[in-house]
Amino acid sequence: MRSRETSAISVMLPLVLVLLLAGLLAGCGGGDQSGGGQQGGNEGGGESLEQERLSKKVAIGTVRAYKDDRRRLSLRPASEEQGDKPLGFKVRKKAQVTVDGKQGELGDIEEGQQAQVRYVVENGVNRAIIVQLFSRQQPGGDKKQPGEDNNQDQPSGGDDSSG
Repeated sequence: MRSRETSAISVMLPLVLVLLLAGLLAGCGGGDQSGGGQQGGNEGGGESLEQERLSKKVAIGTVRAYKDDRRRLSLRPASEEQGDKPLGFKVRKKAQVTVDGKQGELGDIEEGQQAQVRYVVENGVNRAIIVQLFSRQQPGGDKKQPGEDNNQDQPSGGDDSSG
């Protein structure tokens, strides 16, 4: 009789362990889902800020157009990964704007500037939160010629072309 009980326990034990493990894993997954459901159910302002923080996106390119009266920004993407069509943004009234790292304002946005736009997508609309602008530089304005720095420290005498 004892051998039948022992064989039944040896068959049942792995089955019970597998069921317990499956129940624990399912319980952990269910906890994550219910936590997300609670965030979506709350209408508090703090929750929406957290959702925006999690879904921020970044676009880099050249300002194609900006309509100040509508706060609409069109950006030509710099990389093919962002697509080949211009990206449109609705710039928030309280959007943070910088020009060359210094505080700026919406009126500083000009066509042709390089820009980095941090935005969120709300109801299918790209809403710009941070617009970082970089002023246009003249072509070749700050390019240094090879050896330019070395020649400045040397005396001007002994040059073959002076004579």
